[in-house]
Amino acid sequence: MRGPQGAADMNEIVGAFGLLERDGRVLLVRERRILDGVPRDCWDIPGGGVEPGEALTETLVREYEEETGLVVRPEGLAFMIERFGFRSPDPSRRSRFFFFHLREVGGTLGPRDADILEAGFRSWDEMRELCVQTYHAELWRWQDGGRRENYFLTDRDAVGRNAVRTEPGLT
Repeated sequence: MRGPQGAADMNEIVGAFGLLERDGRVLLVRERRILDGVPRDCWDIPGGGVEPGEALTETLVREYEEETGLVVRPEGLAFMIERFGFRSPDPSRRSRFFFFHLREVGGTLGPRDADILEAGFRSWDEMRELCVQTYHAELWRWQDGGRRENYFLTDRDAVGRNAVRTEPGLT
């Protein structure tokens, strides 16, 4: 499941995603998505939506194994994104996305989810060329800021695409 869904409040989206690095390379997944009405191959950090009654770390472990075939253990929170109006006509709709540092503990690399076309490690430079959707903006702010900021707040316009107000990340 790629889209974050299933939060207790139906107006809220909650997702957990994981940064697994190996020799300076980050694990990414590629899937086909419809964005702005156009089919695109998208590269993303593995993870997805929290299901009812599920903890963030449980979501992360489940999604990671489904999307990459690897078993991971969360090592700590890298950063968190809070957005209002993200891809929604409702400006009060809140989305919270939690990004964790991970440690690999088992499994074999290879997607098990039919929606995932490929899983592989990429350098940060390659990743910058592949992860180019507008929703990657906070990831790049985190990386470019030396990985010190850990909270990003962004309001989006009524169709959920352009930043209206962005608060600086907390350190």
